[in-house]
Amino acid sequence: MSKQCTMIGKKLNNNYRSQNLLGGIPKMSIDNSTQIVFTQLSAGHIKEAVDVLSRAFAEDPVFTFYLYDRRRRKLAYRPFFGDFIRSNLRFGQVYVALINQRVVAVSVWRPPGAGEPTPKERFQSFAAALAVRILFPKTAKGLFHGFHAMHALHPKEPYWYLGCVGVDTGLQGKGIGTRLLAPVLDLADRTNTLCYVETPFPRDIVFYQRLGFEIASESHPFIGAPTVWIMTREPRGVSS
Repeated sequence: MSKQCTMIGKKLNNNYRSQNLLGGIPKMSIDNSTQIVFTQLSAGHIKEAVDVLSRAFAEDPVFTFYLYDRRRRKLAYRPFFGDFIRSNLRFGQVYVALINQRVVAVSVWRPPGAGEPTPKERFQSFAAALAVRILFPKTAKGLFHGFHAMHALHPKEPYWYLGCVGVDTGLQGKGIGTRLLAPVLDLADRTNTLCYVETPFPRDIVFYQRLGFEIASESHPFIGAPTVWIMTREPRGVSS
């Protein structure tokens, strides 16, 4: 275990020095003529997708509560979001928005009946969690305990789980997130399936409500951290 910790610690250190984790956010503006492509995430775009989620969740109230140091938090996001994307990629329901072949938005869904993670996924998750714990040895434990506690809040019936959706800063509020979520929401309607999401962002509640989600509960699975809103969406009738 100590050898693994040392190896991961060295890799994190090297990444911290060599990558522009604290660099500026890529500037981009769009208008009515901008072509945005919505498609499933390919392996070649995973790194860009991780970067987008890292920026989109930079000020997440739960993450910032536990991963309190901004510099180390940005570093921790890479293994965390990288693992989350890779663990769900095999289901074919990770979507991205592309402008000029660059990822500007990401949504990660887990379908009903996804089952247990594979041995490879378990190892990836262990390594990612270890990296976060190395960076935040005193507080990461509480974060992961909170994630575990959230599992008890999930619906008993089959459901689509929206693990996360993030639109790059500067492009939010332009309808990209709505279009990005449309494929799975449409599929959920056609198959008469519930959708489920959690959010610690009060501003996101209205966004999800416009898509048909309703607040199921206000929960505190992360001890001491801000509220997490549990939201569900009943399938809408599809006319034949």
